[in-house]
Amino acid sequence: MISGYRAFANVSRLRQQVPTLSVVIPYYRGASVIADAVRSVLEQTMQPSEIVICDDGSPDDLEAALGPLRSAVKIVRQRNGGIGAAMNAATGACSGDFVVQLDQDDAFLPRRLELIAATVAERPDVDIVATDALIERGEEVITTMEAVNPFPQSDQRMAILHKCVFLWPAVRRSLLLSVGGYDESLPVMQDWDCFVRLVLGGGVTAFIHEPLYRWRMTPGSRSSRDRVANIQAQVQMTAKTLGEASLDARERTAVEALLAARSLTLAREQARHAVETHAADARRRSLQLVTGKGFDLATRAKASIAVLSPRAADRFMARRRERADPGLGALAQRGFHLPQ
Repeated sequence: MISGYRAFANVSRLRQQVPTLSVVIPYYRGASVIADAVRSVLEQTMQPSEIVICDDGSPDDLEAALGPLRSAVKIVRQRNGGIGAAMNAATGACSGDFVVQLDQDDAFLPRRLELIAATVAERPDVDIVATDALIERGEEVITTMEAVNPFPQSDQRMAILHKCVFLWPAVRRSLLLSVGGYDESLPVMQDWDCFVRLVLGGGVTAFIHEPLYRWRMTPGSRSSRDRVANIQAQVQMTAKTLGEASLDARERTAVEALLAARSLTLAREQARHAVETHAADARRRSLQLVTGKGFDLATRAKASIAVLSPRAADRFMARRRERADPGLGALAQRGFHLPQ
């Protein structure tokens, strides 16, 4: 894999065999944001060969939301199957050499496609091209992807097992199809699971050290939703990874340790959620943390409070929730190192 590869800045340096890029956008209840996403593609310094939107059974009117931009996109429709199914459907409808994902509530910065194409034209062995990204909350830029999640300079196979080292890449379409695309059984974390299979399958990765994507962290965005579901998906994808034949002994040991650690995290989060929602099984789940193996003393102490008084524990956690940043919390769920 290539580490730290910088794309050339000028499109004039592209070779004659410029790769074709298809931008794909999975869509569900995004009427207020989809036009901005599409407009950011149309304003690129290099245009894609196509923009494909998969309407994942959304109950709103996608065509009305697009307005005059409707003629610039190809729409694929399906019954609601989740983001993995939407990405697979959009990928299947594409014709480009590379598939470039754009989430419906995010946007490209103007030179993103130009620099991706320049990278692939200069290095035709590359299968995956990722870029840095701005992380925004409202209209404020709070950090960048590289600031919280530096691209690994070596051992990317091991790195991607521990955290999602890139997001929204351009992926060679033939390779994406060969690894089976996105796992439609995962309600979330389909991208990370897919990237693990791409990297373990030998995909060559390049990273552009320039923020060319706008990740808009909003309370309703897919990346800031149910924490329990996110961690459940992590456990599921980690268990799946153990079945990868390409893992060497060191990697397999690491995945086994990750599965154990993520399973403990899931148990903690399920207990926390039960306390917060005043669920009937709140005491039982908290007691499992007190008596179970592998939990640290701090976890056992907090769980003991919840066993004695779930409502007292909820009041304590409510004060912590008031101070929490939901956007950065979503980053943590992907294994990113957050600024202190």
